[in-house]
Amino acid sequence: MNSMWIKTLALAAAAVGYSHAIFGIGAQWAPAPSLEVKAGKGTVTKISATDSVTISQDAVSGLNGFGVKLWIDALPFIDLEAGSNVQYGLYDVVIGSPAGSKKLEFDLGVPTVDKPAFARIVSDVTILYPFLKLPPLISILKLSAGAGMTHVLATEVLSAKFAQDAVTAAKAKGKSASNTTEVSTILVDAIKDKGLTSGVGFHLELSAKAKVPVIPIGVFADLKYHFLSSMPKSADANSMTMELGAALAF
Repeated sequence: MNSMWIKTLALAAAAVGYSHAIFGIGAQWAPAPSLEVKAGKGTVTKISATDSVTISQDAVSGLNGFGVKLWIDALPFIDLEAGSNVQYGLYDVVIGSPAGSKKLEFDLGVPTVDKPAFARIVSDVTILYPFLKLPPLISILKLSAGAGMTHVLATEVLSAKFAQDAVTAAKAKGKSASNTTEVSTILVDAIKDKGLTSGVGFHLELSAKAKVPVIPIGVFADLKYHFLSSMPKSADANSMTMELGAALAF
């Protein structure tokens, strides 16, 4: 009888140990549904006393994205988490003149995609406090809240102001900008040369992680609010990101 109880307690202890993952690494779908890139239009350059080349840039409403996550739950009272997401949204840009208009074509290296894109890489380091574990002993489900630092890399937006500055700089170097084709070439080259803006901000997070005993696979759902992040003027600096994913959890 005693032997049976010892074996039962040992199995229960093993199940508790396996159900509480102290280390996890996973992949996630990470959209930013609330992020907005503002639409805009304006004159790019004069081509005669009465005629101009113009630009019309559509808005971007929400970003799609994906990423990776790593967490460590071995510390007392708090958990540490690090993750990075690539988020993006496509938009149309139309270059116009009295001779007609054309959509700006942009080679992203992705088949069937020829539009400009706003994209960002968001990397977070978070300190989380687990405030609820269900059931309390095994903690299959754990709810946490926390905050941390954010690093953002973002592309520029092909706004009217960006187009005006790019064409002015190109004309100063002797390039012609007298029609939509020439202006389009200048803008594509300029956005490629611009590269990524970089900045640091902060975020708040609510997190839910679930893992059944023994099986080293878990799922998670996080909601993050990013603020004071460095972003192009046309894009919102503050936004929400959802993270839904699965992980190997040990």
